[in-house]
Amino acid sequence: MSEALTFDPGAAARLRLCSRRDNGWSAVLVRLLDNAEEAELDLPPVDDQTIVLVSQGSTTIESRHGAHWRRADYRPGSIGLTAPGNPTRIRWCGTDRLQTTHVHLPGALVDRTALDLWGRDATRLGLPDALAVEDPVLASVLTALKAAALAGADELYAESAAAFLAVHLLTRHAEAPRPRALGRDELRTRRAVQFIRENHHLPLTLGDMAAAAELSPFHFLRVFKTATGQTPYRFLTRVRVERACRHLERGELSVTEIAQTCGFATPSRFASAFRAQIGLSPSGYRATVRHQQ
Repeated sequence: MSEALTFDPGAAARLRLCSRRDNGWSAVLVRLLDNAEEAELDLPPVDDQTIVLVSQGSTTIESRHGAHWRRADYRPGSIGLTAPGNPTRIRWCGTDRLQTTHVHLPGALVDRTALDLWGRDATRLGLPDALAVEDPVLASVLTALKAAALAGADELYAESAAAFLAVHLLTRHAEAPRPRALGRDELRTRRAVQFIRENHHLPLTLGDMAAAAELSPFHFLRVFKTATGQTPYRFLTRVRVERACRHLERGELSVTEIAQTCGFATPSRFASAFRAQIGLSPSGYRATVRHQQ
Protein backbone atom coordinates (compact mmCIF):
# COMPACT_ATOMS: atom_id res chain seq x y z
CA MET A 1 0.00 0.00 0.00
CA SER A 2 3.06 2.25 -0.06
CA GLU A 3 2.27 3.68 -3.50
CA ALA A 4 -1.18 4.82 -2.37
CA LEU A 5 0.25 6.38 0.77
CA THR A 6 2.86 8.44 -1.06
CA PHE A 7 0.81 9.53 -4.10
CA ASP A 8 0.00 13.26 -3.99
CA PRO A 9 -3.15 14.30 -5.92
CA GLY A 10 -2.25 17.97 -5.53
CA ALA A 11 -5.15 20.40 -5.89
CA ALA A 12 -7.43 17.65 -7.24
CA ALA A 13 -8.26 16.27 -3.79
CA ARG A 14 -7.85 16.92 -0.07
CA LEU A 15 -7.17 14.03 2.28
CA ARG A 16 -9.60 14.02 5.22
CA LEU A 17 -8.57 10.74 6.82
CA CYS A 18 -5.94 8.05 6.33
CA SER A 19 -6.52 4.89 8.38
CA ARG A 20 -2.80 4.05 8.45
CA ARG A 21 -1.88 7.48 9.80
CA ASP A 22 -4.94 8.23 11.94
CA ASN A 23 -5.97 4.76 13.17
CA GLY A 24 -2.82 2.67 12.85
CA TRP A 25 -4.60 0.12 10.65
CA SER A 26 -2.28 -2.11 8.62
CA ALA A 27 -4.71 -4.82 7.40
CA VAL A 28 -6.43 -2.45 4.97
CA LEU A 29 -5.97 1.18 3.91
CA VAL A 30 -9.00 3.49 4.04
CA ARG A 31 -8.74 7.08 2.80
CA LEU A 32 -11.46 9.74 2.76
CA LEU A 33 -11.06 12.45 0.11
CA ASP A 34 -12.74 15.74 -0.74
CA ASN A 35 -12.34 16.15 -4.51
CA ALA A 36 -12.33 19.29 -6.63
CA GLU A 37 -15.25 19.95 -8.99
CA GLU A 38 -12.99 19.44 -12.00
CA ALA A 39 -9.59 17.77 -12.41
CA GLU A 40 -7.43 15.43 -14.47
CA LEU A 41 -4.98 12.96 -12.93
CA ASP A 42 -2.53 10.23 -13.87
CA LEU A 43 -2.89 7.49 -11.25
CA PRO A 44 0.20 5.27 -10.87
CA PRO A 45 -0.16 1.50 -10.69
CA VAL A 46 -0.36 0.09 -7.17
CA ASP A 47 -0.10 -3.42 -5.75
CA ASP A 48 -3.55 -3.24 -4.15
CA GLN A 49 -7.07 -3.90 -5.33
CA THR A 50 -8.65 -0.45 -5.09
CA ILE A 51 -12.33 0.30 -4.46
CA VAL A 52 -13.72 3.84 -4.61
CA LEU A 53 -17.19 4.71 -3.28
CA VAL A 54 -18.87 8.05 -3.96
CA SER A 55 -20.29 9.25 -0.64
CA GLN A 56 -21.51 12.69 -1.65
CA GLY A 57 -21.84 14.75 -4.83
CA SER A 58 -22.18 13.90 -8.51
CA THR A 59 -19.99 14.25 -11.57
CA THR A 60 -19.16 12.81 -14.98
CA ILE A 61 -15.92 10.86 -14.92
CA GLU A 62 -13.79 9.49 -17.75
CA SER A 63 -10.98 6.94 -17.56
CA ARG A 64 -8.43 6.07 -20.22
CA HIS A 65 -6.79 2.68 -20.66
CA GLY A 66 -4.45 2.83 -23.64
CA ALA A 67 -6.07 4.86 -26.42
CA HIS A 68 -9.66 4.37 -25.30
CA TRP A 69 -11.71 6.47 -22.87
CA ARG A 70 -14.59 5.12 -20.78
CA ARG A 71 -17.26 7.40 -19.35
CA ALA A 72 -19.71 7.13 -16.44
CA ASP A 73 -21.92 9.32 -14.31
CA TYR A 74 -21.02 9.21 -10.63
CA ARG A 75 -23.52 9.78 -7.84
CA PRO A 76 -23.72 8.67 -4.19
CA GLY A 77 -23.41 4.89 -4.14
CA SER A 78 -21.42 4.62 -7.38
CA ILE A 79 -18.33 2.42 -7.13
CA GLY A 80 -15.15 2.27 -9.18
CA LEU A 81 -12.81 -0.74 -9.17
CA THR A 82 -9.13 -0.72 -10.17
CA ALA A 83 -7.14 -3.95 -10.39
CA PRO A 84 -3.57 -4.15 -9.07
CA GLY A 85 -0.89 -2.95 -11.47
CA ASN A 86 -3.18 -0.87 -13.70
CA PRO A 87 -2.04 2.73 -14.37
CA THR A 88 -4.99 4.98 -15.17
CA ARG A 89 -5.62 8.49 -16.44
CA ILE A 90 -8.88 9.96 -15.15
CA ARG A 91 -10.69 13.26 -15.51
CA TRP A 92 -13.97 14.50 -14.13
CA CYS A 93 -16.17 17.55 -14.33
CA GLY A 94 -19.15 18.34 -12.09
CA THR A 95 -20.96 21.15 -10.36
CA ASP A 96 -20.18 20.17 -6.77
CA ARG A 97 -17.34 18.62 -4.80
CA LEU A 98 -17.24 14.85 -4.52
CA GLN A 99 -16.58 13.06 -1.26
CA THR A 100 -15.13 9.61 -1.87
CA THR A 101 -14.05 6.65 0.23
CA HIS A 102 -11.00 4.79 -1.11
CA VAL A 103 -10.30 1.26 0.17
CA HIS A 104 -7.07 -0.51 -0.75
CA LEU A 105 -7.04 -4.28 -0.24
CA PRO A 106 -3.49 -5.68 -0.02
CA GLY A 107 -2.45 -7.85 -2.95
CA ALA A 108 -1.38 -10.58 -0.50
CA LEU A 109 -4.93 -10.77 0.87
CA VAL A 110 -6.41 -11.02 -2.63
CA ASP A 111 -3.92 -13.78 -3.50
CA ARG A 112 -4.75 -15.77 -0.36
CA THR A 113 -8.47 -15.44 -1.04
CA ALA A 114 -8.11 -16.60 -4.65
CA LEU A 115 -6.09 -19.56 -3.42
CA ASP A 116 -8.77 -20.48 -0.91
CA LEU A 117 -11.59 -20.15 -3.44
CA TRP A 118 -10.07 -21.66 -6.57
CA GLY A 119 -6.67 -23.04 -5.69
CA ARG A 120 -4.92 -20.59 -8.00
CA ASP A 121 -2.99 -17.35 -7.75
CA ALA A 122 -4.98 -14.15 -8.21
CA THR A 123 -2.74 -13.07 -11.11
CA ARG A 124 -4.28 -15.91 -13.14
CA LEU A 125 -7.75 -14.40 -12.73
CA GLY A 126 -9.33 -11.37 -14.37
CA LEU A 127 -9.30 -9.14 -11.29
CA PRO A 128 -12.07 -6.57 -10.71
CA ASP A 129 -11.59 -3.49 -12.88
CA ALA A 130 -14.54 -1.26 -13.83
CA LEU A 131 -15.13 2.47 -14.05
CA ALA A 132 -18.56 2.22 -12.40
CA VAL A 133 -20.58 -0.59 -10.84
CA GLU A 134 -23.68 -0.68 -8.71
CA ASP A 135 -23.33 -3.06 -5.75
CA PRO A 136 -25.39 -2.27 -2.62
CA VAL A 137 -23.51 -4.86 -0.54
CA LEU A 138 -20.14 -3.38 -1.45
CA ALA A 139 -21.41 0.14 -0.83
CA SER A 140 -22.76 -0.85 2.60
CA VAL A 141 -19.46 -2.44 3.70
CA LEU A 142 -17.40 0.54 2.50
CA THR A 143 -19.76 2.95 4.26
CA ALA A 144 -19.36 0.93 7.46
CA LEU A 145 -15.55 0.95 7.08
CA LYS A 146 -15.63 4.72 6.65
CA ALA A 147 -17.71 5.13 9.82
CA ALA A 148 -15.42 2.76 11.72
CA ALA A 149 -12.33 4.69 10.65
CA LEU A 150 -13.89 7.99 11.70
CA ALA A 151 -14.88 6.48 15.05
CA GLY A 152 -11.38 5.09 15.68
CA ALA A 153 -12.46 1.44 15.68
CA ASP A 154 -10.00 -1.33 16.48
CA GLU A 155 -8.15 -2.91 13.56
CA LEU A 156 -9.90 -6.24 14.15
CA TYR A 157 -12.99 -4.64 12.62
CA ALA A 158 -11.03 -3.49 9.58
CA GLU A 159 -9.32 -6.88 9.17
CA SER A 160 -12.65 -8.72 9.23
CA ALA A 161 -14.21 -6.32 6.73
CA ALA A 162 -11.21 -6.64 4.40
CA ALA A 163 -11.50 -10.44 4.39
CA PHE A 164 -15.17 -10.21 3.44
CA LEU A 165 -14.47 -7.62 0.74
CA ALA A 166 -11.84 -9.83 -0.87
CA VAL A 167 -14.23 -12.78 -1.09
CA HIS A 168 -17.12 -10.65 -2.32
CA LEU A 169 -15.08 -8.88 -4.99
CA LEU A 170 -13.57 -12.07 -6.39
CA THR A 171 -16.84 -13.99 -6.47
CA ARG A 172 -18.99 -11.10 -7.73
CA HIS A 173 -16.73 -8.95 -9.92
CA ALA A 174 -13.71 -11.01 -11.03
CA GLU A 175 -13.52 -12.99 -14.27
CA ALA A 176 -13.28 -16.28 -12.45
CA PRO A 177 -15.25 -19.52 -12.27
CA ARG A 178 -17.76 -20.06 -9.53
CA PRO A 179 -16.13 -21.66 -6.49
CA ARG A 180 -16.42 -25.40 -7.02
CA ALA A 181 -16.89 -28.23 -4.59
CA LEU A 182 -13.51 -29.23 -3.22
CA GLY A 183 -12.10 -32.71 -3.57
CA ARG A 184 -10.82 -34.72 -0.63
CA ASP A 185 -7.17 -33.70 -1.10
CA GLU A 186 -8.15 -30.04 -1.49
CA LEU A 187 -10.16 -30.15 1.72
CA ARG A 188 -7.18 -31.64 3.51
CA THR A 189 -4.93 -28.95 2.07
CA ARG A 190 -7.32 -26.27 3.28
CA ARG A 191 -7.23 -27.74 6.79
CA ALA A 192 -3.43 -27.67 6.66
CA VAL A 193 -3.41 -24.04 5.47
CA GLN A 194 -5.67 -23.05 8.35
CA PHE A 195 -3.50 -25.01 10.79
CA ILE A 196 -0.36 -23.24 9.52
CA ARG A 197 -1.92 -19.79 9.83
CA GLU A 198 -3.12 -20.48 13.37
CA ASN A 199 0.15 -22.07 14.55
CA HIS A 200 2.83 -20.27 12.51
CA HIS A 201 4.45 -19.08 15.75
CA LEU A 202 5.27 -22.66 16.76
CA PRO A 203 8.30 -24.72 15.56
CA LEU A 204 6.17 -26.67 13.07
CA THR A 205 7.56 -29.75 11.34
CA LEU A 206 6.45 -31.35 8.09
CA GLY A 207 4.95 -34.12 10.23
CA ASP A 208 2.88 -31.60 12.21
CA MET A 209 1.46 -30.07 9.05
CA ALA A 210 0.83 -33.46 7.45
CA ALA A 211 -0.98 -34.65 10.57
CA ALA A 212 -3.34 -31.65 10.36
CA ALA A 213 -4.22 -32.79 6.83
CA GLU A 214 -4.47 -36.44 7.95
CA LEU A 215 -1.89 -37.49 5.36
CA SER A 216 1.55 -39.04 5.40
CA PRO A 217 4.38 -36.49 5.08
CA PHE A 218 5.30 -37.72 1.58
CA HIS A 219 1.70 -37.64 0.29
CA PHE A 220 1.05 -34.31 2.01
CA LEU A 221 4.09 -32.69 0.39
CA ARG A 222 2.87 -33.67 -3.06
CA VAL A 223 -0.77 -32.74 -2.45
CA PHE A 224 0.04 -29.38 -0.85
CA LYS A 225 2.39 -28.29 -3.64
CA THR A 226 -0.11 -29.34 -6.32
CA ALA A 227 -2.86 -27.30 -4.66
CA THR A 228 -0.89 -24.18 -3.74
CA GLY A 229 2.15 -24.12 -6.03
CA GLN A 230 4.39 -23.92 -2.94
CA THR A 231 6.03 -26.34 -0.57
CA PRO A 232 4.59 -26.37 2.97
CA TYR A 233 7.77 -24.79 4.35
CA ARG A 234 7.71 -21.98 1.80
CA PHE A 235 4.06 -21.30 2.58
CA LEU A 236 4.81 -21.32 6.32
CA THR A 237 7.64 -18.82 5.80
CA ARG A 238 5.38 -16.58 3.73
CA VAL A 239 2.76 -16.56 6.50
CA ARG A 240 5.40 -15.77 9.12
CA VAL A 241 6.84 -12.90 7.08
CA GLU A 242 3.36 -11.44 6.43
CA ARG A 243 2.62 -11.49 10.17
CA ALA A 244 6.03 -9.97 10.86
CA CYS A 245 5.19 -7.09 8.51
CA ARG A 246 2.12 -6.34 10.60
CA HIS A 247 4.17 -6.23 13.81
CA LEU A 248 6.83 -4.04 12.20
CA GLU A 249 4.16 -1.61 10.98
CA ARG A 250 2.64 -1.32 14.45
CA GLY A 251 6.04 -0.68 16.01
CA GLU A 252 5.20 -2.24 19.39
CA LEU A 253 7.87 -5.01 19.44
CA SER A 254 11.59 -5.13 18.77
CA VAL A 255 12.90 -7.03 15.75
CA THR A 256 14.15 -9.80 18.05
CA GLU A 257 10.76 -10.08 19.74
CA ILE A 258 9.02 -10.19 16.36
CA ALA A 259 11.32 -13.00 15.19
CA GLN A 260 10.35 -15.05 18.24
CA THR A 261 6.65 -14.14 18.06
CA CYS A 262 6.40 -15.18 14.40
CA GLY A 263 8.11 -18.53 14.83
CA PHE A 264 11.62 -17.91 13.50
CA ALA A 265 14.31 -19.89 15.28
CA THR A 266 16.77 -16.96 15.39
CA PRO A 267 16.78 -13.25 14.47
CA SER A 268 19.28 -14.00 11.69
CA ARG A 269 16.96 -16.54 10.08
CA PHE A 270 14.15 -14.03 10.37
CA ALA A 271 16.25 -11.34 8.68
CA SER A 272 17.27 -13.70 5.88
CA ALA A 273 13.72 -14.90 5.16
CA PHE A 274 12.31 -11.38 5.40
CA ARG A 275 14.84 -9.92 2.96
CA ALA A 276 14.29 -12.79 0.51
CA GLN A 277 10.53 -12.15 0.45
CA ILE A 278 10.25 -8.37 0.93
CA GLY A 279 13.57 -7.12 -0.45
CA LEU A 280 14.40 -5.15 2.72
CA SER A 281 15.74 -5.96 6.15
CA PRO A 282 13.13 -5.91 8.95
CA SER A 283 14.64 -2.67 10.30
CA GLY A 284 14.69 -1.15 6.82
CA TYR A 285 11.04 -2.07 6.29
CA ARG A 286 10.05 -0.51 9.62
CA ALA A 287 11.94 2.68 8.77
CA THR A 288 10.24 2.88 5.37
CA VAL A 289 6.79 2.51 6.92
CA ARG A 290 7.51 5.20 9.51
CA HIS A 291 8.70 7.59 6.79
CA GLN A 292 5.48 7.03 4.82
CA GLN A 293 3.37 7.77 7.89
